[in-house]
Amino acid sequence: MTERSPKGQGMVDEARVPLLASPIAVPAIQTPLPAPSHCTHCSWPWTYVVLLCITLSLVSDTGDYLYTAPRIRLLESVACTQFYLQYDPSLVGRDGYVPETLCKVDPVQNELASVMGWQLFFDSIPAILLPLPFGYLADRFGRKWILVLSMVGFMLTWVSTLSIVGVFHWPLRYVWLSSLFNLIGGGSPIGTTMLTTIVADVVPPELRSTVFFYRFCADMIAEFLVSPITSVLMRRNIWNPLLAAIGFQACAIAVALILPETLPDATSEQEGTIPDEDSLASSPIAETDDERLLDMKSLNWLQRIKKSYGFVLRDAAVAALVLTFLFSKFGRSANTVLLQYASKRYGWDLAEAGLLLSLRAGVNLILYTIILPFIINFILSNKSAAYKDLLIGQASVVFMALGGLILFASWSAPLMITGLIVYTLGTGFPPVARSLVTYLVESHHESRTSDIGRLYALISVMEGVGTLLAGPGMAWAFRWGMSLGPAWLGIPFGFSSILFALIAVIVFRVKV
Repeated sequence: MTERSPKGQGMVDEARVPLLASPIAVPAIQTPLPAPSHCTHCSWPWTYVVLLCITLSLVSDTGDYLYTAPRIRLLESVACTQFYLQYDPSLVGRDGYVPETLCKVDPVQNELASVMGWQLFFDSIPAILLPLPFGYLADRFGRKWILVLSMVGFMLTWVSTLSIVGVFHWPLRYVWLSSLFNLIGGGSPIGTTMLTTIVADVVPPELRSTVFFYRFCADMIAEFLVSPITSVLMRRNIWNPLLAAIGFQACAIAVALILPETLPDATSEQEGTIPDEDSLASSPIAETDDERLLDMKSLNWLQRIKKSYGFVLRDAAVAALVLTFLFSKFGRSANTVLLQYASKRYGWDLAEAGLLLSLRAGVNLILYTIILPFIINFILSNKSAAYKDLLIGQASVVFMALGGLILFASWSAPLMITGLIVYTLGTGFPPVARSLVTYLVESHHESRTSDIGRLYALISVMEGVGTLLAGPGMAWAFRWGMSLGPAWLGIPFGFSSILFALIAVIVFRVKV
């Protein structure tokens, strides 16, 4: 994702850094880089760790965008072939495929929407059940190997999907079995959470905003550059980008294996020094921790998990912002039917529709490299970082609500593209909300061990629940729209608009 705006430290304890730092804010070469606010098990310079994380994100995202549109076309092709084998075998070619132009009929699109929607549902079950225990394990034992496990499980979901439809030629709905591999490490949500946590572990608080921005840019660059390449490869052979995607994911796992462990040390630092054992043993903090540990031992494992997440309920603003991740994920899941919507509504093939991903990434690049820096560093230059995050979050949900409404009502391709641009201008909300809630937790809950891993795990659960509901929900909405006629195909985006209007009600009531 992008940014973070936690508390500063040292002589400027109340200072805040903007979400996107301006170029003039970069320290001079001779000035030593700031150090992290806590000790970690990592002996590497934090810049090396960040560089590896950005490389990992770029490689993994490249595989993701090589996989997205071709996967939809592959599933559509299988559904299409199965349909025409039953109703008109003469249209099925000798190679077992049907021309894509014949695959836009309602029965095929209904089946495709159903398969993809329930796939999201099954993928979301591990994303709900596993983040809390994995977040607990990450804060206790480390982040690296949980990251590696999650990436392996995620890659195996791709491998199994391609094997089911391309090797074994099983019925299309058997692809749902691929979700079982998300039990290995929790899949993509856990991987994203761990990568975010690793960056938060090592980066000095005053530079987190900038670092998260660069990491988010890696995703946008991959989407912008890879999507047109994917469209070209799809026209030649649909399997070329799919197999290349597997290769890129394998390379990303290799990069993850190089990463060092970044788990913060349990011992706190006081004014830049580590207290010795005697001072810790005699301090009130140590006595309090001893009592807490004895109390924790009397609780069972589930109670420990519940108690470790109690910090969320201590602040109504934190709880409300965490809840918005559920609604936001549900609303943003309308994007899962974007390519199918454009292909069905405007008669595009999926290779053409895939170019919408590049358009979306281009708008994001302009948003994050030009629009937001200008607003933050000039228009809001005299405001605190947390207040800037709040204002940007409020504007973002308004854009997403308006953009969803335009997409819902778009009767022409130019209007749809306009709606997509407006909708994309609001996609900064999740990282901004994550930055804001991180600030609130760090400022209201000072502790010797980091709650950030558990906070991000809880956010992952909220997003998992949102995806769980949105998978079959958005698929049902799209199928319902098809049954009502072409003018109603955008119903999923109408639902998204309503959800972001509800989020706006929450966000406009948060105070910092």
